[in-house]
Amino acid sequence: MPSLPKWINDTVENVWSSKFKDCTVTHIQQITDDLLLIRFATDLWDVPYEPAYAIGIRINDRDFRNYSPFDFNREAGTFDILFHLHDPAAAGHHFTTGLSKGDVVKILMPRGKRFFDPNAKIHFSIGDETSLGSSLSIKTAVEEMNRSFICLHEMEDPSALEKLNLYGYHSPKNNTMRIIEALNDFLVEEKQMIYNDDAIFYLTGNGDRMSLLRKFLKSKGVSPRCIRSQAYWIKGKKGL
Repeated sequence: MPSLPKWINDTVENVWSSKFKDCTVTHIQQITDDLLLIRFATDLWDVPYEPAYAIGIRINDRDFRNYSPFDFNREAGTFDILFHLHDPAAAGHHFTTGLSKGDVVKILMPRGKRFFDPNAKIHFSIGDETSLGSSLSIKTAVEEMNRSFICLHEMEDPSALEKLNLYGYHSPKNNTMRIIEALNDFLVEEKQMIYNDDAIFYLTGNGDRMSLLRKFLKSKGVSPRCIRSQAYWIKGKKGL
């Protein structure tokens, strides 16, 4: 979300007050040096939710940031957020690392376009560190339906994937050929599923990378309707 004057953000909170909830920090866990998991608690019974929906947090007077909640539990009234601490000088980093257990944060509840396809037999989530939350939310939904889930994440430190039980493909950062090779292996192995449109690809994270992978998948015969995409960031563009 873009930076806006304080008075506009104040107006958003007032006009959409019913869409916000006061959420209490109940658990903080350092997954890796640049990934922080925080659990929030609030009343969730009246809150709509689908995998890869986004919540909004006002990190300062001018800025909101979107994050993908996972382990969304209405009965317990809790959900988790993974924060990627990519830049110590960034406002999001400053806000997140300043949180302590017991703090109360006003959060814009989950919303977004329908992204998840419950009818697919194979769900393939592709992205980077910013995509981990959406991958986890999709994984949970897929496992509840006894369908197949696989993922590919572009990360320098793959240890987070094991800690989060996100087993699948991994590529170092900026290694396009490794990503293409992993996708090609999958497409060959699941050729019939691709032909029958039974596999859905979820592309999130870097907008430029998503565009490249979308073109590659389409060139390999994947139907456009089987490719879902949502950019979380683009280099040089603030507040996407």
